[in-house]
Amino acid sequence: MNKDKPGRNSFKVAKPAQNVSGGRAWALIAVVMSFVLSVLFSTLATFSLSRLDLLWAFFVLLAIIIINILFDIIGTAVQTAEEYPFHSLSARKVPGAAQSVMLIRHAPQIANFCCDVMGDIAGIISGAVTTLIAAEIVSAFHLSSVLPSLVLTGAVSAMTIGGKAFFKVTATKNSNRIIFFMGKITGVFVTKKR
Repeated sequence: MNKDKPGRNSFKVAKPAQNVSGGRAWALIAVVMSFVLSVLFSTLATFSLSRLDLLWAFFVLLAIIIINILFDIIGTAVQTAEEYPFHSLSARKVPGAAQSVMLIRHAPQIANFCCDVMGDIAGIISGAVTTLIAAEIVSAFHLSSVLPSLVLTGAVSAMTIGGKAFFKVTATKNSNRIIFFMGKITGVFVTKKR
């Protein structure tokens, strides 16, 4: 008979039967990686967009938004994917199965990289690109500098947040398929490296 007070141990939930790899060293790696990638991509975006016309700049901005959403899909899928279906596939040497298990076992790091690191970097770069496009619109059409910036910033935010929200359910429902697809891609690179 349980003598504990009601509700005292009601939140004790068994851990999932997965070998999830973690470590506090990842936080330091994520900080350094974020700094380096942010500086690199922001510099590349600034130099590249200064030489593009307005139409191509819009295509670059749209590509950044799509990349941001795709990384969010991967980050969401890896957190909700189940490991056990890939064990039998891995035992049968199905390409991508072993890599899928590896991805799921490193879910915290991969989710942090995809959703946080790449998401924040894409957000910073899309903000810089939006500012450059707004400046070009102001210069080309002799408009007020406030209105184009406000409209573009709102549109970019709506597309990014709306896209992530729209595909969040899809990523959760099809998490195993998405991770298996990523496992196959990872397997190709691992095979080439070997």
